[in-house]
Amino acid sequence: MSEAKVIFWDVYGTLVTAPRGNLDSLIKREAELRTVFERTIRNFGLNAAPERLHDLFLRGIRAERDARVAEGIAHPEVRVDEIWFKLLEKFRPENPPTINFAREVALFFQREANPTQLQSHAFDVLTTLKQRGMRHGIISNAQFYTPIELSQLLRDESACAICTYESIFDPLLVIFSFDLGIAKPDLALFRRAVEALTRENVMPDDCVFVGNSPVNDIAPAQHIGFRTVLFAPEGVPDSATKPDLVIHNLSQLLEWL
Repeated sequence: MSEAKVIFWDVYGTLVTAPRGNLDSLIKREAELRTVFERTIRNFGLNAAPERLHDLFLRGIRAERDARVAEGIAHPEVRVDEIWFKLLEKFRPENPPTINFAREVALFFQREANPTQLQSHAFDVLTTLKQRGMRHGIISNAQFYTPIELSQLLRDESACAICTYESIFDPLLVIFSFDLGIAKPDLALFRRAVEALTRENVMPDDCVFVGNSPVNDIAPAQHIGFRTVLFAPEGVPDSATKPDLVIHNLSQLLEWL
């Protein structure tokens, strides 16, 4: 793997840890979310019962996904800020929300429900590979708050030396699912990355993809022609998809790249 030019990263579960996982994992934890809805209502003065807001939040996500599937999109990605916008229209009719206010509410809810931190050794690996001249990209299921959170984590870890995630990651090689309305394992995200690389005469086999899911990360990355690294800190899951390399600690990448 020493000849790799670009390393693509998954975010959640790979670069960033979150106690309640991704959005799908989060919304399954209904009992745990009740107090988070209560805090959100209090913080923003919403005229809503926690149970009602919670129910409509889940229904909104399911309805949006069902509608996209009906349009023929196998792996749809909802936009949580738009879900919150529709909810706020119901619970603040006297003061119609803006999308920026909806994002403020959504970000507050996310941070209360699912606080994030950088994976162990992630910062050192990112900065070391950057110093070696390797380009970093992202192909990840994400929401509008993902770049905000990632930037904040990098800023905190670097004592404000890094202001934004784009100081580490090449903006041309950052593919977030919420921008496309399509989620991994759909190949559309990976094809978008390949299109950007082809314009610079970088071939797929010049790239490495690092992710923690054989289904969402390794299989589609291999299909598109990337070399693959499975990050498996808790052991290798049973899967027919075999990556080029398995690591249990991100710092192991420095021995291979």
